[in-house]
Amino acid sequence: MKITKPLLITKLKATAVHLSLSLVVFIYLVYQIYYNWYPQPYFAIDGGWQGIQIIAAVDLVLGPLITFLIFDLSKSRREILFDLSVIVIIQLGALFYGIAQVYNQRPVAVALVSQYMLVGTMEQFGGKLESASDLYRYSDERPPLVYADLQIDESTLEELSELKLWESVLEYLQLPSKNTRSEFAVALKDRQRIFSDQLDLLDAREAYEGWLRQNDKKADEVMIARIAGRYGEAWLVFDLDGKYLAYFP
Repeated sequence: MKITKPLLITKLKATAVHLSLSLVVFIYLVYQIYYNWYPQPYFAIDGGWQGIQIIAAVDLVLGPLITFLIFDLSKSRREILFDLSVIVIIQLGALFYGIAQVYNQRPVAVALVSQYMLVGTMEQFGGKLESASDLYRYSDERPPLVYADLQIDESTLEELSELKLWESVLEYLQLPSKNTRSEFAVALKDRQRIFSDQLDLLDAREAYEGWLRQNDKKADEVMIARIAGRYGEAWLVFDLDGKYLAYFP
């Protein structure tokens, strides 16, 4: 079909309307991803940015592109309604799938294990966790910060799959008579020499000292921990009671 100038203008107008509506949805989802599902530093190191890319591809590209390709006012009203129905079904289906993927991969827990902290998703708990809210009893933070003394040496820890590791974390947390909130602070304090050495090993000392100056803090007033995400690493900063304060990259 030859695209005439009037037809092109019609397609562009319809696409612009669709894009405007999609942009409203996109802004709302970006807010949810950045502030609720993947708060910093997890947005940067554990998939938040990748999640926005998925949503953008579906919401801002796929839907408007389909509208541009098939919308034509010269068609009968029935044909136009059918085309619009197809566009809505395709975009909503793809959008809901994308949202589900991004939501299900969000961080639901951060565990202090051995010499670093790991970010966990619902999937990594291997179906042993009914709801992410079950983890809130261990920590007031979002996502919850927990400590799991798995009694696993470093070499064995590195060989474990993510699934088995997080299953072990959950099993440890569910043991009776465990006060993980106080345990977390004690374990974090015990590892400060290790994390301090890692600052130099990973060339992060300057960033840490910059954070201290910027926030008018002294090194003996805070504790730190290295956190490893799926797409990068960062450092978390805590007060002496183990309460999360901030992060630096």
